[in-house]
Amino acid sequence: MTWPWQLAVAMLIHRELEDDYVGLWKLPWHIRRALPDASDDQVRTVAAAVLEALVAGDTALGTLNEYTGSFEPWVAGEAVESAMSAWRALGRVPNIGEVAWLARTS
Repeated sequence: MTWPWQLAVAMLIHRELEDDYVGLWKLPWHIRRALPDASDDQVRTVAAAVLEALVAGDTALGTLNEYTGSFEPWVAGEAVESAMSAWRALGRVPNIGEVAWLARTS
């Protein structure tokens, strides 16, 4: 089931992607504003659902090459789980530049 605030967060991220790459850290930031009482597990669950929706559309997850600044997409079918696994391994929400970046594919 998709909740209105999940769609709102996805739309916020999607709009930001019109201008530039968006770091994964922005996702929990937006989710916390929509759901201030959510636990860390709930934030990750919502984030995974939002990422799945974005990647199913015109968004890719990947890394930014530190030398060229170019976006290097991850394999689409594995990208969300890779990002969420790296997030869990941090033991906290990602900071700026950590884990992954999102980019528009069209």
